[in-house]
Amino acid sequence: MSRHLLVTGHARAGSTLLYSMLQRCLTGYNIPGPEFPARAVLHMPGKTCSRRSFDIFDFEKIVAAADGKKRLDMIVMLRDPRDIITSYDPRMPDDYACSADKSYFVASQGKPEQILPGVLKVHSRIQEVIDSGLLNESVVMLKYEHLVENPGRVQSLLAKTLELEFDGDFADFHKREISTHGSDLMGYRTLDQSRIEKWRAPHHRDRIIDQFTQFPELHDMVISMGYETSTDWFDAFRDGQGRIAATA
Repeated sequence: MSRHLLVTGHARAGSTLLYSMLQRCLTGYNIPGPEFPARAVLHMPGKTCSRRSFDIFDFEKIVAAADGKKRLDMIVMLRDPRDIITSYDPRMPDDYACSADKSYFVASQGKPEQILPGVLKVHSRIQEVIDSGLLNESVVMLKYEHLVENPGRVQSLLAKTLELEFDGDFADFHKREISTHGSDLMGYRTLDQSRIEKWRAPHHRDRIIDQFTQFPELHDMVISMGYETSTDWFDAFRDGQGRIAATA
């Protein structure tokens, strides 16, 4: 049986970065780009890979489409929710791309619309998928921070857990040509650790306070993902006592 590797999870959580690494380093897979629904790729012969954050909401149909045809493996991208809700899309620089309750859909033509699920709904859906047990051990939960800080360790984890083979190192992905026919997603950018905890930048202060005040469920999410152990950080941040970054 052949295989399909699905990259999904939170938007603005590094799926583009990981997919660009896979395009350059993963061997034996057909990796089209930049973004295709998994069900549009599964029919292709041989081993395939796809990336689409909101495929997490199409999970059961993807499993059904792969049943008896391809082994389905999944990498779920995660990130500190505070960095997600302070992320920008260069196509709409005047507003944040994702909120707790909804996110923007940016079409190739037309005006951006806030019609996509927000951070909280995506996180709830990820938990539903994991709890379903449909993929058993063929799932890797991958934090953006780990990918950026230690790409070599992440690459070794993926090789061992999902039985993948690589030609080249994730850390040097920007130096390599794309090994498949997919289009370039990232250009030749190096890994940028400065985007970790960018939510602490002064110009994001009102955004963080507003979102966590409107949607206190975000606190549970931040704690359950291991980014904080309590809400003390928010009390200090709101009162002007929290550590603030100098740059975005």
